[in-house]
Amino acid sequence: MEQNKFSKLTIQRLVLHHWRNYEEMHLDFSEHFNQIIGANAQGKTNLLEAIQFLISGRSFRTHHLNDLIRDQQPRFYIEAHFLKQGIEQKIKVAYGANDRKIVYNSTPLGSLSDLIGIIPGVLLAPQDDELVRGSPQYRRDFLDLHIAQVDPLYVHHLTRYQRALKQRNHLLKQESTLCIEMWEHEMAKAAAYLVLKRYEAVVELELKSKDLLLLLSEKNDELSIIYQTSLSYKLSYNELVDAYIAEFQKQRRRELIMGFTLIGPQKDDLNFLLNGKEARLFASEGQARTLVSALRFAQWHRLSTMTEEKPLMIIDDIGMSLDPKRKTLLLEHLQHLGQVFVSSPEPHSITHTDSRHYSISGGKLFA
Repeated sequence: MEQNKFSKLTIQRLVLHHWRNYEEMHLDFSEHFNQIIGANAQGKTNLLEAIQFLISGRSFRTHHLNDLIRDQQPRFYIEAHFLKQGIEQKIKVAYGANDRKIVYNSTPLGSLSDLIGIIPGVLLAPQDDELVRGSPQYRRDFLDLHIAQVDPLYVHHLTRYQRALKQRNHLLKQESTLCIEMWEHEMAKAAAYLVLKRYEAVVELELKSKDLLLLLSEKNDELSIIYQTSLSYKLSYNELVDAYIAEFQKQRRRELIMGFTLIGPQKDDLNFLLNGKEARLFASEGQARTLVSALRFAQWHRLSTMTEEKPLMIIDDIGMSLDPKRKTLLLEHLQHLGQVFVSSPEPHSITHTDSRHYSISGGKLFA
């Protein structure tokens, strides 16, 4: 299916109640380009965070949901009306000490992770510099959320692996091998699925992000992505399961001393090479930001291909750390996407006929 024939996903209306610094907010969006304008600490990022929360079931700024509740209030509430595959749909989320409800259309959902995949989308945020220079966990989270949006079975195997890993680590700390083989078999089956899906995603993301980085850097920077994992991802699923079982058994004596598992998907990482050199060591701030932008756009294109619809694109503090030419190239690329949300201190010149901007100050909307 051609890109321009993909169905368009759009959030038509967003309602926030006691979310961060918003007491009450109702916003109707353009189906194309939406600019959130305002000074620092006024609520721009809080608004984008709410949209990303609906995409991922979590915040990209905190692990504590209570941080999302407005001061002195018992709960937050989000409601989104959106169009997906030509059908009007709705999500409602309420969270508080005594009020936790998630409803998709008229169906209650069991957990926030059930939101993943309903509204596919991509977020580019200042924190994404951590993809280049931060901890491996940040890069693993990037891969996990990306794959989970198009593969519900991936979430199942990830949860299954984490549960079994926790049990095995508990036994190792207790210096016990009672039933440990049962958990190792569980881990091996889940690990093989996770690693093969991660490798598949990395190969496809590298191909697209390589082209996009050449475009955004005016052919000055070339990207390679190396997927680093414990065992070979070139094995078949069954071969990889057997290899993990053998490796868990081989490492068991050493791990009983260490008290934790030394191999597995929880140790995987990505290494970005820019012009043949490790980006975390040699990339300038602007180069790192452009690399991350290319990677996020590649993520958008892969999601679009796999879902046959245009995901949301969200950019917090657009153009940060980019020189004027790279910022112009980034803005030009946004014109070819679906519904876009960006935040910045001042409006940017957008040639799209359907572009709206919203001025935010103190958690309130101004004309």
